[in-house]
Formats: sequence, C-alpha cells, structure tokens
Amino acid sequence: MINLRVIQRVLVFGAAIAISAAGAEGLEPATSARPIWADRGTNTLGGPSPNGRYLSFVDRTGNLAIRDLKTDASRAVTRDAGKNESGQFAYFSIFSPDGGAIAYAWFNAEGFYELRTIGTDGSDSRTLYRNAEAGFVQPCAFSPDGKQILTLLFRKDNVSQIALVSTEDGSARILRSLNWFYPKKIDFSPDGRFVVYDSTVDDDEPERDIHVLTLDGGGQSTITDHPANDLFPLWTPNGKAVVFGSDRAGTMDLWMIPVTDGKPAGEAVLVKKELGRALPMAFTQDGTLFYGLKTGQTDVYAAEFNLASGGLSRKAKPIASRFRGENRAPEWSADGRYLAYLSRIGTENYGQEYRVVTIRDMETQKEVSLPPRLAYVDSLRWSPDSASLLLSGSDNKGRAGVFRLEITTGSVTPMIVERNGDFRGFEAAWSRDGKKVYYVQPTGADSSMIRLHDSDKQEAVDVYRPGKNSQIRLLRRAWNSDSLAFSVAGGGDGRTQSLFVLHPGEDVPKKLLHSQYGGLSGVEWTPDDKHVLVSTESEFGAGLWRVSLADADPHQLNAGWKGPGPIRLSPDGKQIAFAQGESKEEVWVIENIPAVSQ
Repeated sequence: MINLRVIQRVLVFGAAIAISAAGAEGLEPATSARPIWADRGTNTLGGPSPNGRYLSFVDRTGNLAIRDLKTDASRAVTRDAGKNESGQFAYFSIFSPDGGAIAYAWFNAEGFYELRTIGTDGSDSRTLYRNAEAGFVQPCAFSPDGKQILTLLFRKDNVSQIALVSTEDGSARILRSLNWFYPKKIDFSPDGRFVVYDSTVDDDEPERDIHVLTLDGGGQSTITDHPANDLFPLWTPNGKAVVFGSDRAGTMDLWMIPVTDGKPAGEAVLVKKELGRALPMAFTQDGTLFYGLKTGQTDVYAAEFNLASGGLSRKAKPIASRFRGENRAPEWSADGRYLAYLSRIGTENYGQEYRVVTIRDMETQKEVSLPPRLAYVDSLRWSPDSASLLLSGSDNKGRAGVFRLEITTGSVTPMIVERNGDFRGFEAAWSRDGKKVYYVQPTGADSSMIRLHDSDKQEAVDVYRPGKNSQIRLLRRAWNSDSLAFSVAGGGDGRTQSLFVLHPGEDVPKKLLHSQYGGLSGVEWTPDDKHVLVSTESEFGAGLWRVSLADADPHQLNAGWKGPGPIRLSPDGKQIAFAQGESKEEVWVIENIPAVSQ
C-alpha cells in the first residue's frame, strides 16, 4: 500500500510572487481587450496583416486561409490540404511586412513540416526550407526588410533552434540551439538588430525567462531574470519595449519592460491582468496586439457504476483537484484505492503540454503530484503492485518510448526508448506479473505491432503484427491474465477500426467488433475478463458498449452520458473514471497600450 504521507511533493508551481498594491500598478486602466472572432471556425495558428485588416488562419480543410476582419468573409489561399488522402495541412503562418505574402508551415505528404511562402492571392507559391531531420518548422517573424524569416526549427532529436531563413534562396543560418523546451515565441526588433525569445532557466524546471540575441554576433542578454514564468515576448512597434506574459502576480498577465540596445532599461510594469491561456500573435502597425485565447476545461470525473446496466448511481462529478479543469488520462491502481491522472501545469496554448503525475487517495481524498522531468507525458499505467507507473512520452535527450516512475521516490528511468520517435511515446501495459511490458512499436508511417519487453533480459519479442498500413491503438491488458484488447485502424485512410482480443499463446487475435467509420475512442476490460467495454463516437452511436468475448454481440449500455472517451473501471467494477471536457479557440485584441507606438 502506498503511504502518500512519505511522498515528498517536489513540484515547483512557478513563483507566484505577492505584489503590493503599489508594485502592481501598471498600465491596465488605459488598455481594453475584446474578442474579434469566436465561433466554431475560429483558429489561432496565424496572425494579423500589418494594417490589422486581415487574419491568416487554418480552415477546417487544413488549408491556409485569410479572414477579412471587417466583412467576416474568409477565403482559402492554398488548395492541397486533404487531397488524395495525403494528410497534408497548413500550420502556423505570418504576414510579410508589406502584407502581400504569407509565410507558413506545411505538413507534407512525407510526414514532416516545411517552410513555404505564398502571395495573399494564392500566387507565387514557393517552398523555402525542407529538411526531414528538422521535423517541425514555425515561421515567427519577417525581418523588417522582408528578406529573412525568423524561424523555429524543432529537430527530431528534440533540439530546438532559432534560425534565419532567406526569402531569396531558402538558406538557413542557425542563431542559437536550445534544449528540448522550445521557445514559445520569437520576434524581431523593429530595427532588425535583435531577436527576443523565451527559454527555460534549466532542464528540470518549466519556468522561463526572456532573452535577447544580437544579430551582429554581440551575444545574448537576459531581460527578465525573475523566479516567475516569463514567456511569449513580442517587441513593441516602436522598438522601445518588450511585452510578455508572466505569472509573477499569481495569474498569467501581460507585462511590459523597457529595452535599450537589447538590454533592460527599467522595471517591468503590468499591462493587462488575467490573460488566460493566451498565445500572443503580433502587433499591428497602430500598436494593436492580437492574441489567441484557448478557453474551456478538461477534468477527470469519478462515480459509482452499475456494470450490468452501464448506469451511474448518481451524477458524475469532477474530482476536487487543485488542478481544476486541467486533468486527464485517469488510471486506477490495482488495489482500487488510488487514482492517478495527468495534470497540466504549464501555460501552453498549443503544442506539447507540460504535465505532472497526480495521485489521489480515494479514501482520504488527499492528492500529491510528482513532476516526471520528461519533455512530454501522454499516458500512464499502474504496475500490478501499485508501486510504480509506466509513462508514455519523451525525455529531454530526444528519446521517446516508455519510462518508469517510482511512486515513493519520484525517480524516472527509461525502459523502452528510441531516438527520433514520436514525442507521445509508445502505448504500453504491464504484464500480469509486472516483470514484462507489452507495448505498441511503430513499424512505419502508418503501421505498428505489439511487442513484449523483458526488463531482466533487456530484450523484446514480437507478439502480433497486423497487415500493412494497420495501426494498433487503445492497448489494454485484462485484469486477471495477459489477454490483450486493442483496436486496429486501417483501410488506407485510417478510419476503419476493428476491436480484437489476443489471448496468451495465440498467434491470431479474435475480432470482436468492426466499424468502417472508426469512432472507437476507448477500451476497458470488465473485472471478470469476460467482456470488453468500448467507448464509441460514430457508427454505433456515441456512448458505451459491452462486447462479450463469447459471442461478440455488442450491447449498448445505458451509460447516461455521451462521448466519454476512454473510461476506466476500478478493479471491483463498482466505480468508473473518465476525462471529459471541451476547448474553444478565440481571437482577441488589446488596444490603447500606452508607450507602444509613439
């Protein structure tokens, strides 16, 4: 049994510094913030034109598009997304200084991002930079003369780089290589002499400071040396200051610090309180600040459960976590006493969230959190003895796979890792005796297989390999044996999904369920290992289904809620846990910031 009292909470939540009324006085009374786009089609992956009339974004087809903010009319600029089931789409984008062109990231048919430019009328499409080893690119700002694009490169080995890409020949000059925590924002000074960016203080903490690079080789200076989390820097249009987000007053607010010759020239002042999960985009010529805002919450819910009917004894309520609205991926311990889940503590509006592992004693309702010191954690699984957790994700050395978190010490060790893998890691499950690990190993861009890793022998054997272009998902081991339930997505477009069960010693799994429209979102075993519960979203109707291993006849349960996603049963089958929520994107502007444009 775990004694949560002996687990030291070593998490640092960022330095929320108490600020006196006098010290917190800033510019907020003179500013105003308002939403300018907030509907189902809102997308925050672009930026405003220099005159503020237009906004670039990614439309629902995945194409780069432009929205006229005066007429609310939108039009696509690219046409290739979604064609021939190639999986291509646009991502981040920025306008050129004259407003006549857009630089944007494009996910190509080969499975990596490249940097492109295109005229706002859809003409003169060019690929400037493509490098499979870079993996990800993000255009951040044009140089004032439009001849270079300040670009974030995120290599497959988890090294991020600040680079200048020529708009003439696509050549790239690396300004600085950083660690696995990539900068959240990079910007050019209006005079073209400096680059401002944010970066972590060290590899073990998520808090950031703001730094300035000189393009003439003069080096780097730090302009916010503060224990709080300072991020998302943007240069003001007049070049006299840098605005940035910070939690130094206890919430994520907008601050501004004067800068001269790339160095701080005074104290930071408060500009706007409580930005929320904001993603600053850019300033327009008149000093209006555009930013994206992510709203909504995702929480872990728990309730008493009737396994026979699928009904809840009473309405499910979110657990009373101190990370209210930021929890997901619940997992019950083998003894049913503890519920572990992932909690977001970072300020990310997009990309890889910084998550910690939270463990809740369901008897005492006490909660502790352990920072895994990994670049990303996607999911977790309890060991049979409830002493450790398998974490799927990636570390700060460019390795992705499966890691082991010891509950009492908080130490993390790699178990099954590979370099340049998907940052989400491998889906995994302990064997029943806790000595081996089943995991899903990618075998290509659209295929994978199940393997069994022996920790003592440090070797793995193949368990099941489906056909070509078939991806295994939702891997779950039975409660009382090493039988495995999982889905296989295929059919070329990945939409066709089938539910299988593979018993120990067998080479061919049994198909229990088939959907040509996909929609299988979760798999869980019943405590007697005779049924598999399946969460669905499409063909069978959104809800929860029970599938018998004996006759494979799916039966819809009266779950009383729709689309819960993956559900987790307690070992006795009397409680259920699941994560549920929604998020929404909005575009806002902050106007009338003093001393920005003068």
